[in-house]
Amino acid sequence: MADEDDVPGYSRAKFPHWVTQYGTCDTREVVLQRDGQDVVQDDQCRSVSGTWYSEYDGLTIDSASRIDIDHVVPLKEAWRSGASEWSTPERRAFANDLVDSQLIAVSAGSNRAKGDKDPGNWKPPLQSYWCTYSRAWISVKATYQLTANPAEAAALSEMLDTCAS
Repeated sequence: MADEDDVPGYSRAKFPHWVTQYGTCDTREVVLQRDGQDVVQDDQCRSVSGTWYSEYDGLTIDSASRIDIDHVVPLKEAWRSGASEWSTPERRAFANDLVDSQLIAVSAGSNRAKGDKDPGNWKPPLQSYWCTYSRAWISVKATYQLTANPAEAAALSEMLDTCAS
């Protein structure tokens, strides 16, 4: 098996993301509106004020520029788990999925610490979010019929153990 960092053919550009959802609103702006509190958008749909709670690290942030929209299952992880076989329209749908548990507004710091890591290599610092995160990860992987490696599966099992019975 190839090292997870060695993913032949992967390019973020193969997952067209932040596409227009309606009017002038792209996927990022829709998630900022959905996940924020008291979000005010300008006439170009940009979030100019509001607050966001980052589920990964428990931070409350009052500037959209300090918020990243995380792909719960990162694009590179999806590529190495089966998305390399998809068409560009299928990858676009994955990268902009507002229906499943795939997109979440989080602190830029937590998103960048996560990068393209799977749960075997990164878990949200806020352990109280592990149950929700692992369920979202599993749901996305199942919805898109993506594979999981043994370390990823073991970490997901550990995080599921934090769920209340």
